Amino acid sequence: MRIRTVINYVGLFLLHVHYIECAAHDVADSIPNAIDHTTLEEAIVTASKIDLSITTSTPTFKIDESQILHKGITDISDAIHRLPGVNLRDYGGAGGLKTVSVRGFGASHTAVIYDGLPLSDIQSGAIDLSRYSVDNISSLQLVIGDNNDIFIPARIGASPASLSISTIEMKPGKKTTLTARIKAGSFGYLGPSFDLFQNFKSTQIGISGELIRTDNNFPFTLKNGNLSTRERREYNKMNSGRLQLSVKGHLKSGGIISGQIYYYDNDRELPGPVIYYNVNDGHEKLRERNFFSQADYLQPFKGIWKLKVATKFNWASTFYTDYSIIRDDKFKEEIYFQREYYTTANLLFQPSGSFSMDYSADYFFNNLNSNQANDVRPRRNSLLQSITAKYSSSRITALVRLIGSLYIDAAKSEIVEKKKYARISPSISLSGKLLSEGLFFARLSYKNIFRMPTFNEAYFNHFGSPDLKPETTDQINFGLSYQLPSFQILSLLSVTGDIYRNWVKDRIVIVPYNMFVWTVTNLNNVSAIGSDVTLNSTLDFGKKQHLILSGTWSYLRSKINVKSSDNLYGKQVAYTPLNSGSFSLSYENPWVNFVYHGQGSSARYSQNSNIPQSRLEGYFEFGITLWKQIMIKSHSLDFRFDVMNILDKQYVIIARYPMPGRSFMATVKFEL
Repeated sequence: MRIRTVINYVGLFLLHVHYIECAAHDVADSIPNAIDHTTLEEAIVTASKIDLSITTSTPTFKIDESQILHKGITDISDAIHRLPGVNLRDYGGAGGLKTVSVRGFGASHTAVIYDGLPLSDIQSGAIDLSRYSVDNISSLQLVIGDNNDIFIPARIGASPASLSISTIEMKPGKKTTLTARIKAGSFGYLGPSFDLFQNFKSTQIGISGELIRTDNNFPFTLKNGNLSTRERREYNKMNSGRLQLSVKGHLKSGGIISGQIYYYDNDRELPGPVIYYNVNDGHEKLRERNFFSQADYLQPFKGIWKLKVATKFNWASTFYTDYSIIRDDKFKEEIYFQREYYTTANLLFQPSGSFSMDYSADYFFNNLNSNQANDVRPRRNSLLQSITAKYSSSRITALVRLIGSLYIDAAKSEIVEKKKYARISPSISLSGKLLSEGLFFARLSYKNIFRMPTFNEAYFNHFGSPDLKPETTDQINFGLSYQLPSFQILSLLSVTGDIYRNWVKDRIVIVPYNMFVWTVTNLNNVSAIGSDVTLNSTLDFGKKQHLILSGTWSYLRSKINVKSSDNLYGKQVAYTPLNSGSFSLSYENPWVNFVYHGQGSSARYSQNSNIPQSRLEGYFEFGITLWKQIMIKSHSLDFRFDVMNILDKQYVIIARYPMPGRSFMATVKFEL
């Protein structure tokens, strides 16, 4: 029934855009252009950059390196809060686990892409984004539904949403680039980092590194009825390091080959949930290590074919120690090792500027070993294939994709049966320009996909059950976007609005106990209805003064649909706020640049039953950023000072895990 409804919507949409004349092969070509050689310089000054989120057939939002500074973004979690439709789970402070879900689908449904290839965590299915720093990020892009760029691995297309992290590359025209930073902040935070790039004719080599040391012992207010006390978050230290080596070469054939080696090491204390009369109960430690290497090769052929082949190896280990539990004269230890071998091939056929097709095939193998008595040594072979067709002109974009998925699960234990899952998942997205003048677009998309249970959910008895079924999802989105042509001092004004409906069958809900131990609940059906709105505007007061305003607002009603006699019927899914949003107001000038920003959400529940005792109060926190760049010949010296949560708002995102109150961060950056 839902498929028929989608087809009807698509038919109406096609009838609407059928009569719109197609006049060019690129959206930008549809903008009136009176530029000649005598007016070229003036046109460049007054031209308005097209916002990416305006023209795409599915909701797409991007934060680039300059916006990270101009919006006062302090870390990766702050950046994600500025994206619409995103729900971030944060355990508080620099060392707290941070996972992201989009439009209520859950963190395991969000593919996190690092420089073009997916990151993997077969154990939990959720990528901990606290491992990644905004300091070496060139852009952060969220795509909900299908990506307009069809030349991507099938694995990326097999997710309801994807979050792409692109790291900094060598700036053109330079032989050597060195960027060094030092951060110092509240609660013992110290974080030096660097990026070094060297050009050798057709080859570029880069190395990037970061160290973070923090006590993370922030104060917070603990309330118990009418009583409240001022406490400090002890046993929350963290020491982490990241090192990345990258190589990129241009071949004489026109091909490009690139590779990366990445290593991350994090040793942190787990303070545990805050419980009255037991505030400073810290007896758990967690050490995580992650290594991956990846390489890809891109080669164009005869102007209409492109081939891309990539491979990746990922290794991760987790050491969890609980010093309060002694077994056989030893402290309780849980040790996990996971590996993934991944390869992908993409073939793009583009006979004209308006039509293209892509075939992608991905194979990956995962396994997980541990020291647990119930360890069954699970392993999974996965084969994903996708075929995509795209038509794009100045006025309309249409994209159709079919994904074939095959998963084979097995284990060394005889008590676990071998399982095989196969599925075909369709998707379609459309975008049409509604007016012949200006940038006013409508978009409509539908996507069906399913998610396999993670190894934690399926094979470990204190997490989940081997009888879990894969989640099946359907999502429909309709949106409007508009960008006003620039005039006088208003150089940019863009607005997007989307409404959507999601259905999830056999929904797997993870409710955290602490940062390491989670419990899993399987719900029959979950439906969601919501909307996302974004605004971006820029006022230019001459060449050196700019006022930049941006904001997001999201509404999400994620309802549990079970039998009416069940006490969960109609309840909001745990940790899903009805309303959330963010804003930033930046004043850039020749003296000291200033940013005022904020983000927050309405109340949530920590349990699916939505009982009053599980209600978490809503919050909105504000911050300010001051920054100044000084040029020393061809080099730059940047000074930045941030005040986070300036009003010292006391709140939690995860029950009993307080977030930091007011804190400070000073950053000095030198670029050679």
